[in-house]
Amino acid sequence: MLSSLEIKTFRAFEKLRVDDLDRINLFVGRNNSGKTTILEAAEMMVSEDSAAAIVRCAMRRGEMLVQKEEDRPSRHVDISHLFHGHDCDESACFSIQGQEAGTNVALECEVVPSDSSPNIEKKLFSDAYHLEPRLSLLIKNSSKEESISLPLSISGGLSLDYVRRTNFRASPKTRPVSFVRTETLDTFELHEFWDSIALTEEESNVIETLKILEPSIDRIAFLSQRAYKYSSSSGVYVKLKNLDNRIPLGSLGDGIRHLLTMSLAVSRSRRGFVMIDEIDTGLHHSVMTDMWRVLIKTAQRLDVQVFATTHSLDCLRSLAWLYSREPDLCHLVRLHRVESGRNKTVVYDPEEIQTAANQHVELRG
Repeated sequence: MLSSLEIKTFRAFEKLRVDDLDRINLFVGRNNSGKTTILEAAEMMVSEDSAAAIVRCAMRRGEMLVQKEEDRPSRHVDISHLFHGHDCDESACFSIQGQEAGTNVALECEVVPSDSSPNIEKKLFSDAYHLEPRLSLLIKNSSKEESISLPLSISGGLSLDYVRRTNFRASPKTRPVSFVRTETLDTFELHEFWDSIALTEEESNVIETLKILEPSIDRIAFLSQRAYKYSSSSGVYVKLKNLDNRIPLGSLGDGIRHLLTMSLAVSRSRRGFVMIDEIDTGLHHSVMTDMWRVLIKTAQRLDVQVFATTHSLDCLRSLAWLYSREPDLCHLVRLHRVESGRNKTVVYDPEEIQTAANQHVELRG
């Protein structure tokens, strides 16, 4: 597990240090304080394929460029927003450092002149996109012996096709990393999550989690692609006890879909990491304590480290209430308050979370 993070010139942060990370880490703060950015930094730090993690990070925020070529449009991610000041000129850089199991880990990204970058496949890039790159993104990951150099387009974009052509192959020891974003995952993504745990003991555990919101759920199924090609909410069905016909998951509300996504993300990430943006999305305060209980137990059982954000005081109070009833379960939970202009998060252990919640202390900064 990561025990600390230090972020430098990444997105809104000129510098931020996050200490005392534990099994479950919940980040609170005002809008635009950088909570989601911390999740992104952690994701990049622990991902074996740093280039793919950078692409996912930009795509989730819609930071895209479309460059029309002679025969087809070419999609690029606009990496300028990853740098503090939104500047992608030469020498722009950011770094994410941390500690994991007592070992220093680091990820450094810098925009450099192409001629000074090793291993650039210029001909491949020029033939595919009719461009001669002036700059490249140099990625150094402490877990890799060699740096990665990716050519940038004239407008400062990173080609999705080029990243895919690097043909990264995960090793058998690669730790899974899952990111649950605020907006709903489409059915294809959910299907991939489900396939990774289908016909294992985790399948029944996921169904038990869904019973927090709908106790009569008996089974869940993902139908063929033709069944859900028109909507992100179709294709997933549940079987309820005492009903013969199957029920579309969407008929049970957004909360159960979010709970399904979270449960699948944790269940598929054994000995890995899960990032959950706005963990309370779609969930009524009355079920949050049960959500926390299941999440903490599953993360401990599968050795998963969780990073999550929330805006909800009810979410915090439910965590405090759980600690008052089951303190041994919550001892690996930490709350981190993110404040604009402060270069270090304020950390609360479970007892301090309970005290603050009982006294109605404002934890959002």
